[in-house]
Amino acid sequence: MQRDELMSLKETGQKGDFLLPYVVNKTIMPDYYTTFPMHWHDEMEIVYVEDGEYIESVDFAEYHVKKGDIVLVNPSVLHSFRAYENKRTMFRSVIFNMNLLTGNSTDACSIKYFIPFAEKSYICPVVISSDHPRYESIRQKVRNMISVYDEKGECFEIRLKAEVYGLFYELFRHVFVCDKGDSVIKDVTTKNIKAIIDYINENYMNSITIDELADTVNLSKHYFMRFFKKYMGMTCIEYINDYRLNIASNLLLTTRVQITEVAASIGITNLSYFNRIFKKKFHMTPKEYRFSVTHR
Repeated sequence: MQRDELMSLKETGQKGDFLLPYVVNKTIMPDYYTTFPMHWHDEMEIVYVEDGEYIESVDFAEYHVKKGDIVLVNPSVLHSFRAYENKRTMFRSVIFNMNLLTGNSTDACSIKYFIPFAEKSYICPVVISSDHPRYESIRQKVRNMISVYDEKGECFEIRLKAEVYGLFYELFRHVFVCDKGDSVIKDVTTKNIKAIIDYINENYMNSITIDELADTVNLSKHYFMRFFKKYMGMTCIEYINDYRLNIASNLLLTTRVQITEVAASIGITNLSYFNRIFKKKFHMTPKEYRFSVTHR
């Protein structure tokens, strides 16, 4: 199986398509992941925690998220998550492109609300919990966005848009606060982190050196390693391995590709090393993982 075929299995259905740039994913920890490394995407992501608790990191700040909480991850924002004390957790992620709401139009909604939102002119909370005065209304709209997508009834695309618009009405009316101040996170830091992540995303199947990564952001090797650890919370090797193992775990669940080929597809040719780092992350071998999760 070619790399492009393997990657199509990884990416299929995660962010919708041109006709409907909207998707709802389910994540169960620790079954699917124990950690998901720092990443970013152009789409808006709204997470509803159905059970359990976990740690979400957004723009380098950590949040202890619990059952019932709603997490807002704005477009192009750096974020990651990890299990909390290895507790079993399930959450649904609604991921959609803001073009779903704005298209190419420049009407009053775009000019007054969505363009300033994209330009980060609003202070937006990351977590909305049950103590928020508008929580129940927001929670119901998010749950509707999930159920309409799951059921896919007649004319569901129209209903989806209506539900998303309804959610943003609540957010702009009662939650978001207009703010023209400077971002706490320096633009250059975020730009460098994104450049590093993009390089790893595009080259994880090959050998990646620290010198290569340092060159992408014009930093010395020594400073780069300190910079990476400070903002990512782990070493560069740990991040690359974590990123590779998440892809490998997905391939083990969604394909029948041989384990040696899965390892090779993520840039690891030493099977013993692959088994060792996989077991350290998932507490079982790749073979045990494939059997235990698919036979539940």
